[in-house]
Amino acid sequence: MKRFVLVLLFFALLILISQSGNPVISETIGNCDTISIQKDTSHIVKFISYPEASFPGGPEEMNKYIKENFQFPKSLTSESPYGRAFVEITVDIDGSLKDAKILKGISEELDEELLRVVKNMSN
Repeated sequence: MKRFVLVLLFFALLILISQSGNPVISETIGNCDTISIQKDTSHIVKFISYPEASFPGGPEEMNKYIKENFQFPKSLTSESPYGRAFVEITVDIDGSLKDAKILKGISEELDEELLRVVKNMSN
């Protein structure tokens, strides 16, 4: 019976020691929401939120920019292709556009023109 109690106490101590984790330090720095750092530096977790990217002046100004700068290819005036094109872009932290590519296009000429317009957008 004594051995059973000693073994039980040993495992209870082992469980208590194994569950004592490292303290977590949380603070707000700059425009970040929260940075959480554990005392053990091998486990650093960062939660950073940035403002959502938007065109200067909002969606109305972006539509205006596209209408003013998009030039319908003359080779397609007789065909009148119809559809929606989807462009994927990456907006960097400084607002610059990178890696613009067509996800779903309409025609090769229209896709090229759309990429040209998107790549020339302001930050």
